[in-house]
Amino acid sequence: MKKTKNSKYLFQKRKASFTKKLFEKGLTATSYILFAIKDFSDSFPQDLLNELPNCYPGFKFLKDMFGCNSKKEFKKDTIRVNIFRLKKQGLITEAENKKFCLTAKGEEMVAYIKDRYSILEKPWDKKIRLVVFDIPEREKYFRRWLRGELGLLLFKQLQKSVYIGKYPIPDDLYQDLIKNNLFQNVHIFTINEADKQEELMKLLEK
Repeated sequence: MKKTKNSKYLFQKRKASFTKKLFEKGLTATSYILFAIKDFSDSFPQDLLNELPNCYPGFKFLKDMFGCNSKKEFKKDTIRVNIFRLKKQGLITEAENKKFCLTAKGEEMVAYIKDRYSILEKPWDKKIRLVVFDIPEREKYFRRWLRGELGLLLFKQLQKSVYIGKYPIPDDLYQDLIKNNLFQNVHIFTINEADKQEELMKLLEK
């Protein structure tokens, strides 16, 4: 059972890790390919990837996230290597007509990135979120996964299993906790005022 759960959450862990790196370091060839294919929605010709800069007019999400001041382009070899990697990871697939489209996992990855980005972009509502969890040692994989999800949402560790942050917990994260029988081990509070609030705010601004 434990092995099954670990396998299931490898992809969730990868989503958080990939998204954090994207937010911190900016556009990569991998993310460029995923969003280019998503933007065209239909199957996507490989040759077009070599010709489109990240400022292609259709890339609204990429422009919103990274701006459009410079036309970042990627070498053909870089595109080819990343296409191979994405196919191997099961995020994109190639049809018989030599065109690419996102798999169900690819669609999930793109939706996840957009969701987390939209949460972090919204103005703060002046409420503090407190997450307290007590996940058993036999489920330690889920502890690491939850810490990663909270870190992506810019939560800070207050104590060993106590995290605070500004942003609301996404619905899909609630659902993951419920589906994996973890919800009873996690308590989430929304606080309007707190003792030592100034101290907490300094921690959140680090």
